[in-house]
Amino acid sequence: MTKEKSEMVLELESALQQRADYIPLDSLMSETSSAGDLFGRVHRELLNKALRTIVGPRGCGKTHMMRYAWLTCRDDQSKPFAVYVSFNRYFRLEPLLSSDAGAIHQFHSWVLACIMVSLLDSLPEWRIAEGSLSLPEQLTLENLRRFVARVERNQPLDEEAKLVSESLSIDLVQRTIGLACSRCSRKYSVILMDDAALTLTPDYLIEFLDIVRSLKSADIAPKASVYPGTTEMSPRFHQGQDSVAIPVWICVEDPSYKELMDGIAKTRVKDLAQIPAETREMLRFGAFGIPRAYLTMLDEFHRGTFSTSQQGTNKILQEHLDSRLSEFRSLGVKVPKLANLIEAGEKILEEIAKEIKSFNEKIFDRNEKQLTYGVNQEEMSYMVERMFNLLIEAGLFYDNGSVKHGTPARIYKRFMPHTAKLLSIRAIGAPGPGGTMRQTLDAIDHPSTKHPVRKSLQSIAGFDLGQLTLKLPKCMRCSTPRVKENQRFCHYCGAQLIDASTFNGCLETEITAVPGLTDWQKGRIIEQLPMLRTIGDFLAKQDPAAALLSVRGFGTRRTTKIVDVLNGFVDDYLS
Repeated sequence: MTKEKSEMVLELESALQQRADYIPLDSLMSETSSAGDLFGRVHRELLNKALRTIVGPRGCGKTHMMRYAWLTCRDDQSKPFAVYVSFNRYFRLEPLLSSDAGAIHQFHSWVLACIMVSLLDSLPEWRIAEGSLSLPEQLTLENLRRFVARVERNQPLDEEAKLVSESLSIDLVQRTIGLACSRCSRKYSVILMDDAALTLTPDYLIEFLDIVRSLKSADIAPKASVYPGTTEMSPRFHQGQDSVAIPVWICVEDPSYKELMDGIAKTRVKDLAQIPAETREMLRFGAFGIPRAYLTMLDEFHRGTFSTSQQGTNKILQEHLDSRLSEFRSLGVKVPKLANLIEAGEKILEEIAKEIKSFNEKIFDRNEKQLTYGVNQEEMSYMVERMFNLLIEAGLFYDNGSVKHGTPARIYKRFMPHTAKLLSIRAIGAPGPGGTMRQTLDAIDHPSTKHPVRKSLQSIAGFDLGQLTLKLPKCMRCSTPRVKENQRFCHYCGAQLIDASTFNGCLETEITAVPGLTDWQKGRIIEQLPMLRTIGDFLAKQDPAAALLSVRGFGTRRTTKIVDVLNGFVDDYLS
């Protein structure tokens, strides 16, 4: 293996290690830090008898905390019975919305089947016999798995799958969980529903939240992890009434921020002390409250070779920022109608960061700083709010609540731009070029001014906020732009208009464009598997690993890595 290939493998393994999904259960307990108040508070909410939504962007620790909660329940008789289930593949059902009149019904059955699969699969861990749950004979673990696989592949349901679907109901799931809870002598149950932020399929989201609400009973408490801002609630699911939102994302100005992030790093990063203290502090600040980001950057510094610590630190922070921006831009590709909001959001991020830099330069001699920008509530139109929500979901802005100022009182929404962005333009520290990490860190330690930077959003935007609209999909036949969102036929060629499927866009992605594969691997696939051209070709194969194993030079380990990369790309694209 060449040095380049070896480094690629190490980078892939490092990325997977930072995701809680890939931490073996045996290691999860030892790799969990309980430092800070946040962990304890969220853990208590996950185990109580109330319905809760756990809110935070990708990488903030929702999955880790849910898996840890399940593990502690399994090992402690005084805690509730728990079912952990992930819905991270929900978007594979998206094409059904335009091709199957019964899509919502299939989705409903799919959700319940996923819960049942997770429940039955974990029974040995709880020392419960499957036969003791009195399930209908068709609802075996094998049949449920087969049903879930058929729905996710958009395959027609055979008679057996239809029978499974018809047998599933809220009552049956509640009764089965209740029996399992009774068999292991627990007082009540919690359902830990991970990756429940079905933000790109609002039709499914409404149905999903209705299921969550319906599953709640005196003895069953569902917990659903969602994204901040963009997870729209169902008309029958009211935040604050049916559920209370529990934030997982911690603000960089929180007094316990350092303790929490360092506690996680000490638990998860080997040889942490070998990384210079100033680098650790800069990366901690630049991680913007996202533990996965901090762990990944620490690992990159540990594995990298840099001329100086400052050069390495700056490079890693810039690459992290670029990655966050790329992920944000990808939302415009996944959902074409959001493209205008994505473009406007990136401009707003840039201009707000500049305003904060200018403000900090003026107050530098006062040994104060400011990281927050205040937007007058009157400027927060529906489209502007949607734009900020998308920025929050991508982790580029932190919603720091509202504040009143002036007489008569004006309400300002406070937003903090990503700290890596502020560092990239030297928005914190002495004015002018140059400066050391120590000087920047000293400026970061300065107290914040009482009020956020307040300036009209319209004055810095560079475009008319009132003209901010959704981008309507073009006609698929002649590419003529639509006139209005609910237009059913093209006004130019008369063709029927359909929404471009995000899933189909993923399927059409060339395998050679998937990050994480080496040029050598791509070349071998092109040369020896000409029919394996797109992600759609890969997902269509019942056993893609068998095809990859036929490539000369692809052994079992390399094939496994390639399959993991391609599946990971699909899950990330559609999450």
